[in-house]
Amino acid sequence: MKLTTLLLSSFAFLVSSFAAEPPPNILFAIADDWGAHAGAYGTPWVKTPNFDRVAKEGLLFSQAYTPNAKCAPSRACILTGRNSWQLKEAANHICYFPQEFKGWGEALAEKGW
Repeated sequence: MKLTTLLLSSFAFLVSSFAAEPPPNILFAIADDWGAHAGAYGTPWVKTPNFDRVAKEGLLFSQAYTPNAKCAPSRACILTGRNSWQLKEAANHICYFPQEFKGWGEALAEKGW
């Protein structure tokens, strides 16, 4: 009986320790028309110490390109993971985003983030 109690309480402790771990934070920064002008990308004359620190401690894209010539359709592609030809009105340079397209922020929220 003592062994069963010990095993069950150990299992409960392990399960609770895994469930208590919060998901990591995600910072996704988009700067329109920035290009590679930041210290993190090796440009010495542009001083971006805070961005450089985030890039050093996280993830820095060095081979990312926009799928569109305008900013709003590009953001719609980034937020949904879809191609612009799949996004209907969201691929235009207007402020209408159809509810049929879920962004990654909404998908993460559904998973408890």
